[in-house]
Amino acid sequence: MDAIENGFEHVVRFAVIGLEAIGAVLILLFAVRSVIAVCKRNLKGSRHEMTKGITTGLSFMLGSEVLKTLIAPDWTDIGMTCAILLMRAGITVLVHWENTHETDE
Repeated sequence: MDAIENGFEHVVRFAVIGLEAIGAVLILLFAVRSVIAVCKRNLKGSRHEMTKGITTGLSFMLGSEVLKTLIAPDWTDIGMTCAILLMRAGITVLVHWENTHETDE
């Protein structure tokens, strides 16, 4: 039983690292695309690229936070993970809201 639990924990830890890395790379790639748009004097497009990248990257990072709750050893770690999850979810909602209102205008 301990071997299964230990194996599950390792799989989840690798998944967390992978999701966080994907989120960070996506934000970085969209930031580069945004800078390129600024260089082309497309300010509205650059802002749209950046908000789209942040939203997409944060979605992957939210997935990693959810997985962290599966392997949290005590309630303090679960509380910290939930607080981070709520902050990232709030930021994602705000960026998505800004993006949709910007598109409407």
